[in-house]
Amino acid sequence: MRYLRLCIGFFLLFGALYVIVVEQMTGASSNAFINAPLLTARAPVAGDVALPDRVPGAVIKKGTTLFSVEDARADRVRLDDLRLERDLLAADLERHEAERDARQDALRWIESTAGKYAAGRTRELEVVAGVPSSGPNTPSRSASEANTGLVEENKLAPDEDNLGRFLELSGAFLDGAAGNFDDIETLQLQAARNAVFLDDSAGAAWNMALRQREVATSLALVEADIARTQDQLAAYETRIERELSSLVSLRGDTLASPIDGVLWQELTANGVNVQRGDPIMNIADCASVLVTLSVSETIYNSLSTGDAATFRPLGGDRVMQGTVARLAGSGAASVYAGMAVAPSEEHLQRYDVALVVPELRASPAEGCSIGRTGRVFFDDRPLDILWKFWE
Repeated sequence: MRYLRLCIGFFLLFGALYVIVVEQMTGASSNAFINAPLLTARAPVAGDVALPDRVPGAVIKKGTTLFSVEDARADRVRLDDLRLERDLLAADLERHEAERDARQDALRWIESTAGKYAAGRTRELEVVAGVPSSGPNTPSRSASEANTGLVEENKLAPDEDNLGRFLELSGAFLDGAAGNFDDIETLQLQAARNAVFLDDSAGAAWNMALRQREVATSLALVEADIARTQDQLAAYETRIERELSSLVSLRGDTLASPIDGVLWQELTANGVNVQRGDPIMNIADCASVLVTLSVSETIYNSLSTGDAATFRPLGGDRVMQGTVARLAGSGAASVYAGMAVAPSEEHLQRYDVALVVPELRASPAEGCSIGRTGRVFFDDRPLDILWKFWE
């Protein structure tokens, strides 16, 4: 019995010494802490910044308004120039429309005068030739034309086909007339009914027809100018709307958080006038947290990216699994430039390692425990089975 107790005591002593030695020789970090990259929110425009009432460390969810910037002195020169050009085009449009109305009145007067002259001259030739106006050779006219003396434009200008046939018939008619004065008057009457005046008074009729054609052409050109000016006005209205939208964005803007995180630091005060691109606040990205740690040179040289590791926060019994994400080596101060927590001098004297722990990124909207310390182990230890049993 005495020997059995001695063996049991020796076995327990040997086991305790083994656990102590192996625990101390297991690859582990000297210090480790939760860290996260910082997102710097900058002013999108120049103006006075308005910050909501928050305290550092406040949880910020994605889409939450971070701050707003308003500038009441935004540049309106371009908008004023566009409006001036639009008003000048509107004045040109009014002038073109007035010119169109005047030319329409002139065209109606010319049509009326030329129609009356052609009807009167034709009637005069009918009287001279002794042909009644209701004869079979007299072209029919509507009652309105008979009362006002108006004729259509195509009745003033001779039709080329009818004129050709008329010239053929008139040539044969003149050959048979042989200088008969009465036949010449009949020929003049027939020509007048086809809008061709052969006597000395023909100049006035042709001049009226020519003026009618010129006024109609100029009226069509004015209509084209009106259509072009209207298209230009529509284009300027579109450009003014775009400039107004741009001016609204320049006069002020609101920035929303693109990530889930915590307010780490406000870099300016409420109401301060800032310029475009000035930093306003830092947001810690809880969806990208890391565990940063330092190890000895021996352990560092035995690690590779992707190796498994375990992180145990101090003051708790929870053990989290992770993988090695970065091996920065000694003096790795530059990699902490955009991180929330800077390393200590002792940390920089050792070899830096970064660890990705998925459990820490599981609920970024609930905030993250940035700065909490713990230890990281890279090898299995004798007491791991006890920790698993405890969990």
